[in-house]
Amino acid sequence: MRMTGMQDDDLDRLLAEAAKHPPVPSAALMERVLADGLALQPAAPGLRPAVAPSRPGLLSRLAAVFGGPPALAGLGTAAVFGLALGYLSPSTLDYLTGATAEAAEFFPEADFLTTEG
Repeated sequence: MRMTGMQDDDLDRLLAEAAKHPPVPSAALMERVLADGLALQPAAPGLRPAVAPSRPGLLSRLAAVFGGPPALAGLGTAAVFGLALGYLSPSTLDYLTGATAEAAEFFPEADFLTTEG
């Protein structure tokens, strides 16, 4: 008895025959697979009641008028610097900067701010 090897044409013929009759899973198998899949599904979260958006407060609306928090920070810095510049005399600023300039004394009685002790 002589064994002959398969040729490529034989393999192609077998694969074509197998492709004509694809395996169909049984209904019982499909039910078990679907039941296992549904059992492993996470539970859907419950619906939360809708929350009405809150209305911004007075300060928030006022900040929005001026351009928001960054603009208010710049405005506050300028206001503090303006108050300090207006309250202190220019001669005090000359002392702080180390420069000398001829300037008028706007508040000569405010010298107590720059004296020690």
